Amino acid sequence: MTKHNENSCENYELRLADAAELAAERGEQIALSTDLSAHVSSCARCSDALDAISVSRSLLLAGFEPTAAPSPFFAKRVMATIRSEEAQRTLTSPFWSPLQHLAARIAMGAGVAVMALTAYAYTFGNSSNVDSSGTNATTYELVPHQQLDPQPQSKDEVLMSLVERSNAR
Repeated sequence: MTKHNENSCENYELRLADAAELAAERGEQIALSTDLSAHVSSCARCSDALDAISVSRSLLLAGFEPTAAPSPFFAKRVMATIRSEEAQRTLTSPFWSPLQHLAARIAMGAGVAVMALTAYAYTFGNSSNVDSSGTNATTYELVPHQQLDPQPQSKDEVLMSLVERSNAR
């Protein structure tokens, strides 16, 4: 086989691809014209291209072949296998199954408790007033007290308030 001009080989490869496409549309084997057949027999590059096209075409055709339908007992065999594997799994770990259910229930209960506490904190936590220093501005008194007199400022006022209280009794 001899080497040919690269541009002429590209033209022949395009003609090979066209011939393969036409054969695929008709469902026939690839038919080459006389000059194309002569070139392919004398050019290694075009011969390799024709081989690649033939292999690709055979692989594609093999992929489109219909497959045989499964036997009528296929579904029954698959389901029996699944049931036997499930039975074997439960026999090998009977200890863990109740613990898994218990853990799931505890996790669900904890999730509900967290949601309830979050809702409580959201509704009642935002109602308190906080001043700029970060302390609670609202004060709560445990024992309500009566209005008291103002605190004495000097020692004399303290003595006078004591005298007034003793006279009031």
